[in-house]
Amino acid sequence: MWRESIGVLFDTRLRGASDEPFFASVDAALIGSVGVARTRSKSQDFDRSRYKIARDGMDGYLVQFYVSGESGGRGNSDRIARAGDLYVIDMAQPLATSTIDHEHLSLAIPRQMLAPRLKRPDDNHELVLPASMPLVSLLRDTLGSLHKQLDHISVGDAEAVLSPLLDLAGAAINSQTNEGNAASVGHALSIAVRRYITDHLLEPDLTVERVMGAFGLSRRTIYRLLELVGGFSVFLAQQRLRRAFINLRAPEYRRVAIADLASAHGFTNAANFSRAFRREFGMSPRELRHLSAHHPTLLKSSPGLSATDWSQWIGLIGR
Repeated sequence: MWRESIGVLFDTRLRGASDEPFFASVDAALIGSVGVARTRSKSQDFDRSRYKIARDGMDGYLVQFYVSGESGGRGNSDRIARAGDLYVIDMAQPLATSTIDHEHLSLAIPRQMLAPRLKRPDDNHELVLPASMPLVSLLRDTLGSLHKQLDHISVGDAEAVLSPLLDLAGAAINSQTNEGNAASVGHALSIAVRRYITDHLLEPDLTVERVMGAFGLSRRTIYRLLELVGGFSVFLAQQRLRRAFINLRAPEYRRVAIADLASAHGFTNAANFSRAFRREFGMSPRELRHLSAHHPTLLKSSPGLSATDWSQWIGLIGR
């Protein structure tokens, strides 16, 4: 069961003797499009091969803090994440690590949500930042506090703290960057353009021409700045789908017709919206609404929620 559930992310192999008792547990929640989890497990090898990456199409980041135990790269990597360190995994890049018996807190974040906050979004794979760094310590404490409150916090309050939490994660990861390798003007401008798009996401007149006018840039420059996220149209559609995902789970949108919700999120055709939504998240808008109605408190994992359901959440993240 453990191998099947964790298999949405990694191929695993136990490191101990085969007759040793095995344990693993995951206490997880989905906040908007971001997963929060506390995991305990025996020593294992974890792998993401190029074949697995190509097959599953997941594209996001795992931001982890080991509470106990440690994780180290196999092969050519000598990076070791110890208790309290910040450990970043880019799910679009290969990975081969080994752990001892461990417990860790983690955030599973779609690339579209964290990359705009990073100075070097493609250069953080297997990054280890020491526990003693101030922003690392602050992020660790904040994530730990949030996880402890998941049984008590409302959906609205949890989603309200998500953006500041991601800002803090970005700041902590960026703290590795000094003035000598800071983001170029192009990176900064790319972040500004993406933030402009997300700030005006549901406005009907949000076009590439409007963005050009707002920044005084040519069409070619806009497309170059957004190349890493697929270009203007792809980025706009993905962000609108992400917003629709969040709103479909919100109680206040439960009685809004799918066609009306599609129109409010920039899709003039409900069938096209449903197809795009399924491609992005692996389920239809109606299926998500039904799931949310039956799990109104963050779809919090519990004895009544199977490992397969948890795997489905993780499978949604980063696609």
